[in-house]
Amino acid sequence: MAYYDRDHLTIEWDNDLETVLMNWQAFAKGDDYRDGLDAGLDLAIEHGAENWLADLRDLGTVTQDDRDWTHDDWHPRAFESSLQNMAIVQPASVVSNMSVEEMVTEVGENTTSRIFDNRDDAREWLRNQ
Repeated sequence: MAYYDRDHLTIEWDNDLETVLMNWQAFAKGDDYRDGLDAGLDLAIEHGAENWLADLRDLGTVTQDDRDWTHDDWHPRAFESSLQNMAIVQPASVVSNMSVEEMVTEVGENTTSRIFDNRDDAREWLRNQ
């Protein structure tokens, strides 16, 4: 059952991996993007989650305003939470991928992140953490 279900994003709790699972289905910006990330973080905090898997293949390019918000607002809160491992399934678009890589390199000192080409590899990495 989805914890958060919108046209652009579905968020679930994966009991097997004890992971927040974010599946972006469409481009999102502004409140849609930010509310989604906040909902995922709320679920992580609720479960004391150490793992996060975000499938960004269909997200599209993150706007500069949303990248700034992620860096200045969301990342500090996420890195103060229980999250330790962030697996990101990268977008196919080179332009979209560049904006994701920029955000993923900004991880906290207690957080490890990896970028993957597919969800199976991301899940396997989280399973081994």
